[in-house]
Amino acid sequence: MSVDVVKFELASPQDVSGLQAALASGRIKADEVVAVIGKTEGNGGVNDFSRILADQTYRRALTAAGSRSAAEIDAIPMVWSGGCDGVICPHVNLFMRTAETGPADQSRLAIGAALSEEILPEDIGRPAMIEKLAAGVRAAMADAGIEDAADVHYVQTKTPLLTTAGVAEAEARGQTVACKVQESSGV
Repeated sequence: MSVDVVKFELASPQDVSGLQAALASGRIKADEVVAVIGKTEGNGGVNDFSRILADQTYRRALTAAGSRSAAEIDAIPMVWSGGCDGVICPHVNLFMRTAETGPADQSRLAIGAALSEEILPEDIGRPAMIEKLAAGVRAAMADAGIEDAADVHYVQTKTPLLTTAGVAEAEARGQTVACKVQESSGV
């Protein structure tokens, strides 16, 4: 297997024209996409709907263009960050594993993807969050065929933000949260 990354600009959170052009040209195959990282034009706050809109749009497009089930598409990690102030351009990066191969005796780039166990509001900023993320990294290592943690050189994670509703849910379970809603994006 080899790794490929393709980047497209986004005219809006619902823009899949770059994806559709790459699929139509044969440059990529929908079933090879293992992860998505993108930046939307939203405000970057807890109320930024552009991330959810982009996520739903890309999941629908990948489902329609490939042979994977909705559940398999739901298992693809998609990290969407909102807010494009200044010189940042809204964009998306598709990470794929292709059928191409290289020399088996040489180290090369590998990619693994996994979703962690749900991170609850009361986990954010606490050891439970670290444990869940670490388990997710171990699952991504297995997905990539990496056995030695020394061979891991980059990990991308995305954790949920606290919301007032999430804080209320935690309190209803008799739990507390470790930080304020507006501070959770930095945790």
